[in-house]
Amino acid sequence: MIRLFAATVPVVLSCLGAIAPAHAQAVYPIRPIKLVLGFPPGGSTDVAARSVADQLGKRLGQPVVVENRPGASGNIAAAYVARSPRDGYTLFYGTNTTHAMNVSLYSRLDYDPVKDFVPIVLQSKVWNVLSVNPTFRATTLPALIALARSEPGAINVASPGNSTSVHMALELLQSMAGIKVTHVPYKGSAPALTDVLGGQIPVMFDNLPASLPYIRAGKLKALAVSSPRRLAMLPDVPTFEELGIKGYEVAGWTALWAPAGTPPAIVDRLNHEMNQVLGDPKVIAMMKDLAFDPQGGTPASLAQFARAETLKWQAVIRNNGIKLD
Repeated sequence: MIRLFAATVPVVLSCLGAIAPAHAQAVYPIRPIKLVLGFPPGGSTDVAARSVADQLGKRLGQPVVVENRPGASGNIAAAYVARSPRDGYTLFYGTNTTHAMNVSLYSRLDYDPVKDFVPIVLQSKVWNVLSVNPTFRATTLPALIALARSEPGAINVASPGNSTSVHMALELLQSMAGIKVTHVPYKGSAPALTDVLGGQIPVMFDNLPASLPYIRAGKLKALAVSSPRRLAMLPDVPTFEELGIKGYEVAGWTALWAPAGTPPAIVDRLNHEMNQVLGDPKVIAMMKDLAFDPQGGTPASLAQFARAETLKWQAVIRNNGIKLD
């Protein structure tokens, strides 16, 4: 009997050891979660992040608090999260910049977008729009392309900044349309829009959420959108594809990531809850009001999507000789 008890103890203890971590993961989360964003407060990306974080927090039963760490095209925030504990309490609101473009734009990063992160879910896509001041002499895309070909480098085009999806969208357009313009990067959409609306810069390539109110008010003339189909909020604005730039499609995108090594059970829980959030009619309506297109899916599908985006932009960046350091 004693021998039987002695033989049984290690087995019981082993089972308890296996149950303990599983139980710890099962009760996740037990405290607030930090969602780190590499952009300043107040922009459309920040607004979308906070809205989704609020809904995710309600489903998890703990607050999800957005922390802004802007700078270096999102690299500062990404490096911070990459070095954070792998316990599911520090997440990253990554973008096409941090997880598809910067690896080719910078000779050195303080993080590896693949090795240092585990994907959770693709949250949203946002399309870009090419607009002009209504007083500019080219008020259609064909007219703008013709003018750029006749006067290479003479047309200034504003964007929210270097290495943004808009900057890369402009580089891709120049390559595919065979034109040369002068890129004028700003620190965000707001100052760029101020100069375009004031007539100091004639053309603006921008994420749709920032430019949309001015397009609707007639203060900007939209020439084309970077989506594969016309958008419901701008049904009269054609796509680049419609206007002869075949295969042209560019989206800015956002996704949730965790530091590499985060327990799979936590990643699966976050993925499940985020998919529930992104399927909520109220969240869908809110995001569409901000001109964001909700996504969703599995961690594997996000990894595959980010890999394809990285290869796409690697070719564009190399072919155009773009470097930011």
